[in-house]
Amino acid sequence: MGGLRTISPIAPVKRMISLCRHTECSSLPHRVAGALGACVVEICLHLGAHRTGSTGLQVLLNSQRAELRRAGVAYWGPDKTRNGLLAGLIKDPSQVNGPGKALGERSCGRLRMEFARLEVEHRQQLVISEENLIGTMAQNLSAVRLYGQAADRLARVRPAFEGRKLRIGLAIRAYDLHWASQLAFRAEMGASLPSPAKLDRLVTQPRRWCDLIADIKTIFPNASIVVWPFEGWVSNPLPLVSGILGREIPLGALEKPHKSNASATATQLASIAAERGDIDTALRLASAGQGARYMPFNADQLLKLKQDYRADISWLKANATGSAGMTYLDPTGGTFGEADMTEGSHHERRQTKSVGSTR
Repeated sequence: MGGLRTISPIAPVKRMISLCRHTECSSLPHRVAGALGACVVEICLHLGAHRTGSTGLQVLLNSQRAELRRAGVAYWGPDKTRNGLLAGLIKDPSQVNGPGKALGERSCGRLRMEFARLEVEHRQQLVISEENLIGTMAQNLSAVRLYGQAADRLARVRPAFEGRKLRIGLAIRAYDLHWASQLAFRAEMGASLPSPAKLDRLVTQPRRWCDLIADIKTIFPNASIVVWPFEGWVSNPLPLVSGILGREIPLGALEKPHKSNASATATQLASIAAERGDIDTALRLASAGQGARYMPFNADQLLKLKQDYRADISWLKANATGSAGMTYLDPTGGTFGEADMTEGSHHERRQTKSVGSTR
């Protein structure tokens, strides 16, 4: 895989790519390609992942729309992407039939038209934040794979971005907390709590974050990819804006970071289990104590999951050679997975309640 570059935690994220200045493009090919001399808008695609502080970043971007506009940046969050814009593109690829394929192709065409409109408005960049482009939590848990369909899903939306500069942002998270957060969220939505056999399969499933990154790079080989650990940036997502954009821009006053739709606690899940008549599970979860985090894995499983995540972090750092292609935003240089990080997404909850599973 291409090299990565580490950004020091003590220095601000530096300007990495500047596609345009004011209304002039940074290169002749982009000036020629743009509509009526406008810049070819650069796409900055934030792919999540789920349960990695996506909502905090989306709330931040939404609160900075005026500042983003002044800097030539447009922002599309779930309120836009889940309102028909990506119709036919957020579906289990194995379930896509002829009409579904045609619908996805029409959506790619609409996206290209929207990009052209932004170019006429002299927008330099467009940030799209949509984690369901790489898969869903329901699919992760039913297939017991970490975004096993990511390549097929991204291949369906790839035509929309052809001929454009593309930056991709991806947050990763410690596996024990990431799987536990997905399980808790899905249980609140009506799914069953995991059996011991299911937990074993989650621990031993073969896909890692590096596999997802490889899938992204395969589908978008010319894209610049920015990766960061949830644990290091969730309480301070501000530097991620410049990391995703590849340049620093002035931002307005910031609201205090807060958790939204945090994962259900063990006590909350105990109440859900009791309502379903699963008294044994309810008693076991309630024994964890009021406010205790839901953690279904045993000590041996936790050790394995933490080791896997540390190996991912080591891999990212070891491959931070300064070559083009990927950037790792290293916030602390320390170990990860120990803090109580349970940020969730009200967008995920609203979508699941209104349309059910998107598998």
